[in-house]
Amino acid sequence: MKLGLLPWLASPCCGAPVRFASLDSMPREKEDIPDGTLACSSCARAYPIVSGVPRLGPSGRPEALVSRTSASFTWEWSRHPEAGAEDMRVFLEECQLTAADLKGKLVLDAGCGMGRYALAALALGAEVVAVDLSESLARLIGAAQAEPRLHVVQGDLLRPPFKKGTFDLVYSHGVLHHTSDAHKAFLAVAGLVKPEGLLSVWLYGKAGRFADFATNPLRSDRAWLGRHRRLAWAVVAARQLVSDSLRAFTTRLPLFLTYMLCYPLALLGALPGLKYLTFSVEPRFRLRLSENFDWLSPPFQSHHTKEELRAWCAEAGCDVVKVLPHGLVPKPGVLARRRRG
Repeated sequence: MKLGLLPWLASPCCGAPVRFASLDSMPREKEDIPDGTLACSSCARAYPIVSGVPRLGPSGRPEALVSRTSASFTWEWSRHPEAGAEDMRVFLEECQLTAADLKGKLVLDAGCGMGRYALAALALGAEVVAVDLSESLARLIGAAQAEPRLHVVQGDLLRPPFKKGTFDLVYSHGVLHHTSDAHKAFLAVAGLVKPEGLLSVWLYGKAGRFADFATNPLRSDRAWLGRHRRLAWAVVAARQLVSDSLRAFTTRLPLFLTYMLCYPLALLGALPGLKYLTFSVEPRFRLRLSENFDWLSPPFQSHHTKEELRAWCAEAGCDVVKVLPHGLVPKPGVLARRRRG
């Protein structure tokens, strides 16, 4: 942890600022603080700094489903391939921004996993705070120790350990639907954006009402789907039934067994037509394997529509600037700007 991170942190218990409770010595401005203790300035609750990461997650023993969710993502991201050349393109596509939009900005990666998009934002000139509840964030520790503009924090997105209105840009891609309350998590994350700052979010989609499905924006390379909307709607609904049936079992299995069951799904993901009944159409086998596990293992998984996401933005005081185009399966996503005042 670096000294520059401290002014942005807040105690998740009450939102009060945090202070250093114990340090071996006062570090220089950009020097990493490997160990120590932070404390809430209001209630004095203590938070350890371990291996340079302030641990500001929930206190006490976590609920069983929260613990399973955290363990699932730790398992997944510890086996996920290293960041690849495609990550930058995908990151900018999903943020719906250009590279120049990130330079010099203070950015929060809300649900960073192993940190592949945090590293992409860093490479584009942003100062990045990466937060996650799982231990997968350990893969970012070495990079954070070497890079003054990268900060790693352990925390819960339902009670994010940051002061409100801190960040120029907050993005959360494919994460909030894995919390116990995606709506509440969205509002908590949106509150961290500065007035006139930007919020980029996408969630798992669902078939929903056909009238809403029919107006979903399509990527240019999937424009042909517009001529087959009802068939696509039926396929998405069928896929959801398959998903719900499988997850009734896979969310209760040992993690290693669920991971093994994802191998045949990853193989099917290479077959035309059938791949759309799996949960990843990624060209690379290892990524398909990881994404199928991501879908089938975590206990918390909710599905939403672009209409829900727009309503949440309005509730959070944000105006939608862009809606994310997608392929066959809905991927409701927005780039929104927080209103002033």
